[in-house]
Amino acid sequence: MPPVPTVIVGSDSNLTRALARALPQVTVVSGRAIAEGADPLPSSGRCDVVVNAFQPSDRLSDLSAPVRYVELAVGVTARVLDRVAGERVRRLIYTSSASVYGDNVECRETDRIRPSGLHASLKAANEALVQGVCAERGVDATVTRVFNVFGGADRFSVIGKIVEAARTGRTFQLANGGNATRDFVHVDDVVRSYAALLSGPPVGLVNVASGVGVTVRSILDALALRGIEVNVAHVARDEIRVSTANVDVLSRYVDPTGFARPAPFVLREVGG
Repeated sequence: MPPVPTVIVGSDSNLTRALARALPQVTVVSGRAIAEGADPLPSSGRCDVVVNAFQPSDRLSDLSAPVRYVELAVGVTARVLDRVAGERVRRLIYTSSASVYGDNVECRETDRIRPSGLHASLKAANEALVQGVCAERGVDATVTRVFNVFGGADRFSVIGKIVEAARTGRTFQLANGGNATRDFVHVDDVVRSYAALLSGPPVGLVNVASGVGVTVRSILDALALRGIEVNVAHVARDEIRVSTANVDVLSRYVDPTGFARPAPFVLREVGG
C-alpha cells in the first residue's frame, strides 16, 4: 500500500526541513502563502498534515506588527483547520511547545498547563483550536508538546549558540549562571517521533522530549574538561527554573532512552 502523502505547513522551520528529508511524498506550504489564501491541501485524495507554522523563532519578541504576529501564530492554524475534514485528512499533528507547562519539574500531559507570556499563551490557544475543530470534523489530531530542539539547521537554540560561541570565540550570554534545567531533544529524534506518531495508533497529546533534564552549566563544564573554554557574559533574566518531560506516552511509540544527548553533540560539533 503506498504511503499517505504529507503536507507540512511552515516552510521556515528547522523541524520542517528535517521532516521533509525523512518522510515520503512531502509537500511543504509556507504559512505566509496560507495567510494569503492558498489552500494547503491537495485537490484530491487523503493526506496527513503537520502544522509547524508560527511566528519565526528569531522574532518571537517582535511585536512591531501585532496583526501579522497573531496571523502567523494562530491565523494560519485556523485557515488550515478551515480546510480539514475526515475525508481529506487522515491525521493531523500540531507542533506545540513545552512552554505551555510553565515551571514544572516533570511535565505530564495530564498536568494543568500554566502558559506564561504571549508565545506560550498563543500555543495553548492553538492546541484548543486544533483539538476542538478536529473532534468536530472527524480528524485524528495529535498535539505534540516539543521541548528544546537542537541539531539540524538550528541556529537559535541555546545549544546552537554554545556551538557557535565555541567555534568562533564570540561571547555566549549565560542566563542566571546556566543553572536552569531543560529537556533537550535532537531534531532527528523529533522526526523519528513524528514518523511513529503518523503510523501508530492515534494519541491526542504527547510530549516529544528526551525525559532527561540538563543544565546549560553542565554542558559548558563538559567543554571545559576537554580544554574548550567558551567566553561568557553573565546576564540575569526571568526564566523557567525547571522544564523536564514525562515521556511515558511517547515511549509507546519510540524509545527515548536512545535519543541524542546535548553535551556529546556539542563536543562533536566543536571537535572536542
